[in-house]
Amino acid sequence: MRITRVVAAAATIAVAASAVAVAQTTTTEFKVGGSVTVTGGTKAKPKPGGLSFRFDVSDPSGNQTPPVQTYAIMYEGGRLNTGLLPACKADKLNAMTTPNPSACPSGSKIGAGKLTALIGSAGQPTSTASPCQASLALYASGKGHAMLFVSSKLGECPVALSQAIDMQYVTKGEYAGLKFTVPELLRHQVGLDITVTHAEVSLSKIVKTVKGKKVGYIESTGCKDGQRDMTVTFTDETGAAFPAQANLGKC
Repeated sequence: MRITRVVAAAATIAVAASAVAVAQTTTTEFKVGGSVTVTGGTKAKPKPGGLSFRFDVSDPSGNQTPPVQTYAIMYEGGRLNTGLLPACKADKLNAMTTPNPSACPSGSKIGAGKLTALIGSAGQPTSTASPCQASLALYASGKGHAMLFVSSKLGECPVALSQAIDMQYVTKGEYAGLKFTVPELLRHQVGLDITVTHAEVSLSKIVKTVKGKKVGYIESTGCKDGQRDMTVTFTDETGAAFPAQANLGKC
């Protein structure tokens, strides 16, 4: 049995501090934060680094929140060189009887993390839901893509989870990041809702030499105002979007 969803990437400056932003609907509160391990750089002379990202989703009244359908994690003043590493495709893993990232090419892994979810009924007290802990792994997936792999074990979750999700690399103005939509079967199983309440991911600093030049998978290109911002947009199953933005300090 497979199920999942989560996030992946974006940031602030680890050398300095960690930022948190909050967005809130009438029933759901979204908190986001993260860090970036590098400052400075320009588009002509970028600087490689790593980044981390986290979020929390909750209902202040103590009820289980509705599933999020689409996540878009965007950060200012940086870029991903998605074609730099060997690719591991989500559809290739999901075609396996039991998806296993050990089938991914050596050197394709870009990060790791974890998530906490509730399996129950949205709108009902969280005390009536079953908790689930899952591990996250991120892989390069070819130009314009990354891949998120979610897995859990019995004892940490009511079911053993194993699922790959394709993530699209997107840019908008000075922002760049990853966007992905969670399939229906990963938001609902056997009549129950799957709600991710916490996720955290770290993407490693990876540098390769291309034609005699050092190139980072993640690169800082600087910000016009010297400050790095991050925006995470959570879109629910009705199509309503809820952005949460954080200033991450010096860029």
